[in-house]
Amino acid sequence: MSAAEQKLDEVIQHIASIHGIIVSKDDPVMILHTLNERLIQDSTTAQRDLLDNFKGEIELIVSELSMAAKDHSDRVLNSTIETSKTEIARVMEEQSNIIIERWKADLNAGLYEASKTMAASRQTAILNIIASFITSISAVIILYVFLTM
Repeated sequence: MSAAEQKLDEVIQHIASIHGIIVSKDDPVMILHTLNERLIQDSTTAQRDLLDNFKGEIELIVSELSMAAKDHSDRVLNSTIETSKTEIARVMEEQSNIIIERWKADLNAGLYEASKTMAASRQTAILNIIASFITSISAVIILYVFLTM
């Protein structure tokens, strides 16, 4: 006995138990039952096909949305990176200028101190030359006085 015949026997027993009527396999009611089963199977198959098509379309849409989201996030990330690079370059240039200005100030202060020291040394050298000149003139005068006496 096949599965379909066994199912029909179960239906016949079910009708007999509920309604108290015994129907045969060639009864028009059983033909309607068979037609109804066939329609349900065809409907199930058609719905499964529609569901598979819908699933495929949803997967395609999700894939496209995923790619679009990835592209958008890549653009945002690249924009952020470019902005960060620009900001880093600006800050580095700004800090470099500050360091250069400090170096210039330190160098100018060192040069000022050196020129101040050189000026003081020059004054001391000039005073030493004048003092030696005066000493030389004094020595010549004393020599002259001793010789003329």
